[in-house]
Amino acid sequence: MKSNPSNWKNDLLPVEQVSWYDVVDYCNKRSIKEGLTPCYSGSGNSITCDWRANGYRLPTESEWEFAARGGNKGKGYKYSGSNDIGSVAWYNGNSGNKTQEVGTKSPNELGIHDMSGNVWEWCWDRYNSSYYAKSSGLDSPGATTGLIHMLCGGSWGVNAYGCRLTSRDFIDPAGKYYSYGFRVVRAAL
Repeated sequence: MKSNPSNWKNDLLPVEQVSWYDVVDYCNKRSIKEGLTPCYSGSGNSITCDWRANGYRLPTESEWEFAARGGNKGKGYKYSGSNDIGSVAWYNGNSGNKTQEVGTKSPNELGIHDMSGNVWEWCWDRYNSSYYAKSSGLDSPGATTGLIHMLCGGSWGVNAYGCRLTSRDFIDPAGKYYSYGFRVVRAAL
C-alpha cells in the first residue's frame, strides 16, 4: 500500500487506523498483486463481494466468530483460546495503552493468535439489529442493509468484558481509530 497509517509502526505490530473502505481496497490490491481474482467491486455504500472469487476478503462476522471460538475444536472459552484473558489478549489491563506485537500471547484451539484484544477487527457485515433473528447461520454473508459495519474482538484499549467473543462494535465504514485493525481470509477453492 506504500504507506502505513498506523499510530504505532513496527513490522510485528497490527496495522491500525484503517477504515473498512481502506481494508476493502487493500484486499483487492493484494489479490491483484498475487494474481488472484479480487472479491470486491463497486464503491461507497454499494460495494459487493463475489463469494466465488479466490482473492482476499474480510471475514463475515460468523466466519470470524467460528475461528475465534476455535472452530470444531472449541472448548467454550470466554475469550479466544482461554477463560484467562491475560494469557490470550492485549487489553487495557496489560497493554500499556497501545498495540503489542502479534503472536506474543497464546493462540486459540486452531492456532490463531490475537482474536481477542490488540485491535478490533473489521468484518464484512453491515449491522442490522433484526438480522440475527432471521440469520441462516454460519455460512451467512451477513446483513446486506444498514449503514454501519461490524468490528469484533475488542482491543488494547477496552476492558476484559469488551474482549469477550460476543463483544461487537458497530462503526461507520469510513471510521478510523488507533484500535481498529483487520484480518483477511481467502476461501479454499
